[in-house]
Amino acid sequence: MKSGFVNLIGRPNVGKSSILNRLIGVRLSIVTDRPQTTRKSMKFIYTDDDSQIIFFDNPGYQEPKNKLGAEMQNIIFNNMKDADLNIYVMDNSLETGRLDRAVIELAKSDKEKKILVVNKADMLSTEEKKDLKEKYKSMKLFEAIVFISAVSGDGFHEFLATVKEFLPEGPIYYDEEMITGTSTREIMEEILREKFLLNLNEEIPHGIMIDTEEFREEEDRVYITMTVYLERENHKAIVIGKNGNMINRIIKEAKKAMEHFLEEKVTLKLNIKVRKNWRKNLSIVKKELK
Repeated sequence: MKSGFVNLIGRPNVGKSSILNRLIGVRLSIVTDRPQTTRKSMKFIYTDDDSQIIFFDNPGYQEPKNKLGAEMQNIIFNNMKDADLNIYVMDNSLETGRLDRAVIELAKSDKEKKILVVNKADMLSTEEKKDLKEKYKSMKLFEAIVFISAVSGDGFHEFLATVKEFLPEGPIYYDEEMITGTSTREIMEEILREKFLLNLNEEIPHGIMIDTEEFREEEDRVYITMTVYLERENHKAIVIGKNGNMINRIIKEAKKAMEHFLEEKVTLKLNIKVRKNWRKNLSIVKKELK
């Protein structure tokens, strides 16, 4: 039995969450085209007849702009130390951008076993794949290079076979039916945060913090009350919207997604409060990322 802990590392929006959602077959991590969509390290548990692989979906690797960003970067560093295998994810671009170069530099400092995964490979020609493989192979950093597509599922059989090849023999760490070590409450918070990201302009959603005040399961319904903290007083009117249109839309979309995940009816209530500049407060940031 092969088993172990595996990190996915890459710049924001490279497709780490999409890869793991596809692998597990359940949409656990939120996916948007915004930077810092993934804030916490979510644990995905893949089990089959001959392996159990615990994948960590890390925040996107980038230069921190505040204490939240710095702590998100520390999550990556800490997970790298504990991993049996680190997987570096690049997209299908033939050019290496600034953030991808930073990820490559990180890989150079990583003395553990590591492989490279190129996502969105279904959009590449055979010749382009060959060129990319030669480029990354010439770096002499990675034990293997695998091309996949999180959208189509292409290459996932080879991806899993390659991961297993570099994992040690080991025990079953989690019950075979488990697909995540993340609590249901946290998943509900991530669903709500996704709806803020999708509906609001770029900066406001990143300054949102969510606490679950109540999560109560009854026979025919789940009752959820959450407090949404904003960084600035003037964000409140934007989040609520004219006549409550924006917040009502977000509640409606979040409620629908929660019901789909829980397979239960949901009553969702939100309290909107302000906690000024919380991303600059280390103690609050640590609690948010815990």
